[in-house]
Amino acid sequence: MITKELALRAAALVAAVLVGGCATAYQPKSFTGGFSETDLGPTSFKIGFSGNGFTSPERASDFALLRAADKSIEDGCSYFSVINEAEGGSTSSFTTSTATFGRHSAWGSSFTTPIFKPNSALLVRCFTNQAAGTSLFDAHFVAHSIRTKYHLPETSSQATNPAATNATSNMATTSSQSDSTAQVAMSPPTTNIAQQVLAAQRVARGQGCGDVSEAQDGTFEATCAAGTLIVQCDGDRCIPIRMKNN
Repeated sequence: MITKELALRAAALVAAVLVGGCATAYQPKSFTGGFSETDLGPTSFKIGFSGNGFTSPERASDFALLRAADKSIEDGCSYFSVINEAEGGSTSSFTTSTATFGRHSAWGSSFTTPIFKPNSALLVRCFTNQAAGTSLFDAHFVAHSIRTKYHLPETSSQATNPAATNATSNMATTSSQSDSTAQVAMSPPTTNIAQQVLAAQRVARGQGCGDVSEAQDGTFEATCAAGTLIVQCDGDRCIPIRMKNN
């Protein structure tokens, strides 16, 4: 006879299998999820990343941004901007049922596990150079930062790029208009890079400003008609703190 205790153990085993599954890897889209891309022009493209039920929204958002950085590099660009972004997902459920039979009776039990599959979509434009007055993401630095966060191997272009090499030692090289270079300390990311940058970007757009870029003190800057907007973030919660005259 199947006892109630045995039935509960079987249900717990199924739950453990569900929880112990693998999140979607950084890979081209397959039946388990991954990234997809669509070229919209010579320097414009759309990126999508779909995760499975074990993938967090943060991971899906980061991997979409990583693919945007990688594709920018593959297309011969060193910088990119996110023109628009959208995050969502689909929810389903998995129900496990067990039945117990006795000599003169039978009973059953079931439990339902909700499954959320996140997705993230980005509209991106890439650039070979960062023109004066624009704020763009450094594709090599973003790619290295996210790979470091998820312990992913560097690509050949990342391994040989000066920005990636400097970031490995927590240093980044910045160029002045006179082409002189200086080393500044950079800390590895400790929060969700994609969500924080996009949150800062939403604040800047709400003030009528352009794309944001990260400053050396950890804040974000965006060029506006009235000057340079300074945005401060705590995780993915960002607020404008002051306007600096250009």
